[in-house]
Amino acid sequence: MALRSAAPHLPPNLPRSQQVRELAIEGARHLAAVGPDEATRRKRLEELAEDFRHPGAAPWDREALLEVKQRAWPVR
Repeated sequence: MALRSAAPHLPPNLPRSQQVRELAIEGARHLAAVGPDEATRRKRLEELAEDFRHPGAAPWDREALLEVKQRAWPVR
């Protein structure tokens, strides 16, 4: 959904990997400029930690993440 929303603001025919890169860079710039207050930051970190404690309830596909990890860093 983020890529679809950002598409009008990105150069045409940009590969998906570069779209993701551009969004990550822009997001990092935004966070650096208007980062969350300390209470919000702690809350988000706790939520992230909770997702790792209970991966079955996390808002991402753990199997897809493992597959990507294995492709990016194959065990030899």
